[in-house]
Amino acid sequence: MIIDGSRLVVTDNSGAKEVECIKTRGRYASIGDIITCSVKKAVRGKVTQGQVVKAVIVETKKEVQRKDGSVIKFDRNSAVLVNPKGIPIGTRVLGFVTHELRARQMMKVLSLAARVF
Repeated sequence: MIIDGSRLVVTDNSGAKEVECIKTRGRYASIGDIITCSVKKAVRGKVTQGQVVKAVIVETKKEVQRKDGSVIKFDRNSAVLVNPKGIPIGTRVLGFVTHELRARQMMKVLSLAARVF
């Protein structure tokens, strides 16, 4: 569950290391939602510190219940940076990505991920 002001780890190679959520659609955001973020920590890459970007949430500490009854949760909140059309900025996704992104039509993020959970 991501609210305004939450910090997320970036799990792609776009150059950003940490982002802060500026705005969500609704009260909170969960896995698969697109949020507006500000880059707080960055190394040399495609984005710079202070830049406002869009991101897709791929991991949350709050548990998510699947339709088969299983529950998944992660030890961190993380996101993948995307452009306004929903295409990832980076060329690799380093962390876990869940199957819930398939229902949200984020196929490009799923295809770049090494580990789909």
